[in-house]
Amino acid sequence: MSHKIRVASISMAQEVRKPRTSDDNLRYVEEVVEELAPIRPDLVALPEIFPTAALDGDAQRGPQTADLIQELARKHRAFMVGSLYLERDGRRYNTALVVDREGMIVGRYDKVHPTEGEIAGGISPGVHGQHPVQTEIGAIGMEVCFDANWPRDWEEQAADGAQLIVFPSAFPAGRLIESLALTYGVFVVPSVWSLHSGIIDNTGRWVAKTDRFSRWAAAEIDLERTVFHWDQQGQRIKDIIRKYGSRIYVETYGPEALFVLEPADADLAIDDIIAEYDLVTYRDYIARATAAQDVAREEGA
Repeated sequence: MSHKIRVASISMAQEVRKPRTSDDNLRYVEEVVEELAPIRPDLVALPEIFPTAALDGDAQRGPQTADLIQELARKHRAFMVGSLYLERDGRRYNTALVVDREGMIVGRYDKVHPTEGEIAGGISPGVHGQHPVQTEIGAIGMEVCFDANWPRDWEEQAADGAQLIVFPSAFPAGRLIESLALTYGVFVVPSVWSLHSGIIDNTGRWVAKTDRFSRWAAAEIDLERTVFHWDQQGQRIKDIIRKYGSRIYVETYGPEALFVLEPADADLAIDDIIAEYDLVTYRDYIARATAAQDVAREEGA
């Protein structure tokens, strides 16, 4: 069945703002969330350590709380995701939180790969193998900033069922996250200090992006949108179109040998089409091929 959600991503607009205090950033975030509230997003993404983003030196690591993100989630009845420096069990982490519509913290992710500067400032690395957060709007994965340089953790989140990955960050990451979205067939929602926030679909294409005229970007995405490899099944596209016609969107990506199916009819389930035409998703195809390669490698050892 179609699984549409409305997603908004906020930029700290670093290029045009000169925040001097944490209060400046908190007021800004509150103002921007109020501005985008009329579109009634299901999910709002906030940048990395947004209370102290773009402040100088040690001010970035000042005390932070989840109070504002919880208040905004509760007020606007939206899921909120953003990262903060938070202490737990005697250690400090760069932690991305998932806050539900009631303002309750329902999940978290500790940045696995803090920068050298963060480590020198007392920030501890998170552990590998952290799981997506299961919510009413979908399975939300998280990666934070410097994590973009380590694909292993993105692969684990996608393999564990993440339907979209929120990316609170200080740097845009550019083609790094575009390629990760494509490689792992997952939507990515970057929320960045600079005007590079937005939404990337599960083939690595930007569907919405902030710019000098807008501090936030939003789009409706369908988490039913599914990516397939062409091998042994691309020829079935004609049969699918012949049967379902305008009830389904089909896109092909020649150089990558991929195609995408997305329901145009809210009552049409991609899983039903997969079963009917014996299709294998791109993600499952790569996992199956990897397993076959491992077996062959062991047999040849």
